Amino acid sequence: MRCHSSLPGIRCWFALLVLGLGLGWQAWPAAHAREVAQAALVNAASYDATVAPGSIAALFGSGLAAQTQIATSVPLPKTLAGVTVKINSLDAPLFFVSPNQINLQVPSGVNVGTANIQVFNSGAASPVATGSATVAEAAPGVFTLDLSGRNQAVALNSDLSRNAEFDRLPSSRPEAGGNVVVIYATGIGNTNPLVADGQVAPGGPLAQATSATTVTIGGISAEVQFSGLAPGFVGLWQLNVVIPASLPTNSNTPLLISLKGKQGTQTTLAVANKNEFAAVTGSVLNAVTGAGLAGANVTLQPTGTGKTRTAITDAAGKYSLYVVNPGGYTLSAAANSFISVSQSATLTGGQTQTAVFALTAPLSAGQYRVIVTWHSAVDLDAHMTGPATGTARFHVWWLEPDDLLSPITTQLNVDSGSPGPETLTFTPNANGAFRFSVHNYTDRDKTGNAALSQSGVTVRVYNGSQQVQSFTAPAGNGTLWKVFEFSGGQLKAINTLSDEVDASNIKNSF
Repeated sequence: MRCHSSLPGIRCWFALLVLGLGLGWQAWPAAHAREVAQAALVNAASYDATVAPGSIAALFGSGLAAQTQIATSVPLPKTLAGVTVKINSLDAPLFFVSPNQINLQVPSGVNVGTANIQVFNSGAASPVATGSATVAEAAPGVFTLDLSGRNQAVALNSDLSRNAEFDRLPSSRPEAGGNVVVIYATGIGNTNPLVADGQVAPGGPLAQATSATTVTIGGISAEVQFSGLAPGFVGLWQLNVVIPASLPTNSNTPLLISLKGKQGTQTTLAVANKNEFAAVTGSVLNAVTGAGLAGANVTLQPTGTGKTRTAITDAAGKYSLYVVNPGGYTLSAAANSFISVSQSATLTGGQTQTAVFALTAPLSAGQYRVIVTWHSAVDLDAHMTGPATGTARFHVWWLEPDDLLSPITTQLNVDSGSPGPETLTFTPNANGAFRFSVHNYTDRDKTGNAALSQSGVTVRVYNGSQQVQSFTAPAGNGTLWKVFEFSGGQLKAINTLSDEVDASNIKNSF
């Protein structure tokens, strides 16, 4: 229930106008201007001839203003470029004025019924245009991408991408059944609490509809999670609605909204049946701190033909790619000042795949970094043993996070639960072998256990500014995965499973 823009107040509103979310004032169909008689007021979204108090409306006529001007501050002015509009003697807040069109907010105090309209210019006592309008308690009108008021609704998907057929707009896509779509409309009427004319709706308390809102998508009643004014906007109605899970894939699925006995004009949404498409979700983390990396880029590139999909991680480092065609892909994660990572992915319709990436910055000369990630609910631990003084060997793990040597050669940077990362950095010397393993701490007392091999665990090894090796656990049973040995400047894969009850004993067994 957010503005979905970084711009506050009226600037946020006009960002939507100019950037093309479908609320534009520059491209209203000229036919409407020609059809008006003297001055005609219509719903700014649907062009229906009924408006509601507090709603966004468009007034068409001729000679309405001497120039074109847009409001640039809130509260919206009631005189703009010398123009004032009165509806039943109440001054209307003005978004925009021009000789043939005025966009305004219907005053919240206008009574239901027929209202008189007067347009005044430059302080003249007599109106330059008059007309009448039909006012109802509610007048639902959904904004549409083509400004027709009849086709694809202006709506955001659950990941804030634009709802429409694939790539009709940059990164637009259908939304899967069962997910939430945010629909933008006007005509909600007066809300609780009532928002002052010309003011942006508050973020708390939220200004909500005063009676139940009904939404049907594809003829099926949909759950309405929120129906109220969009915070940060003037007169903009926001509906957070769950798309029925049973709907078939259809880029023109009918959408109807009803409130207080008034049904809006039918528009459409782009809907995808979730059983036909796949999804990828996960997170991108800083391998050294375990914190989420905000603003990282995740790319899903098909191995054959098809459109590359992208996502940007949120403040917690999480990402999601919904409604993806099944098939083979290369999934990559990248962030500024970090080494990029990629892996193959095979996506299946009706299933969600989880992929966690832990990124590292480039390393100093001679350093190696080992990063472990996984996606099941088990606690996996990184272990490294290596040469200490004389014939002794050190054991770095969560209980002993560095090798106690001077200088330190091996250090556990981060120890965390699922999905990781477990990160360890080492600088190998010329003598002795460094051996790395992963232990299933959760199931350490169980023999013949396959939770480790089935955890989706991946071990990546980095040197300098590149990944030098990647390992996935072999199939089979065992609580200890012996991954690799590094000696003589060479990394040798071991990749075997065995059982280990006592994690402290890894020092002796590997």
